[in-house]
Amino acid sequence: MSSVSRADEEPVLRLKRGVEWHPLDDEIVVLDLNSSAYLAVNDTGAVLWPLVAQGTTEGQLVEALTSRFQIDAGQARADAGVFVEQLRSLTLVEEA
Repeated sequence: MSSVSRADEEPVLRLKRGVEWHPLDDEIVVLDLNSSAYLAVNDTGAVLWPLVAQGTTEGQLVEALTSRFQIDAGQARADAGVFVEQLRSLTLVEEA
């Protein structure tokens, strides 16, 4: 169940318990202790990952991408959506 304070607010995405991560050069290295899965997040994902680790919305991810990479909001929304869906498919995040 996701918790939001108002109907128009986005849910906050957070890493699930047991997901460890560390920056390494311009990537993020991730280990899911629950499934023993290991992955590396590229430079775009490396901008977004710390936000997800502290708790963020998709809207905040879009803002981070437009600010960092000087791309339009439509492209940033698509990129953030793909990133979030990948995290969900790997069961690395939950809505809080």
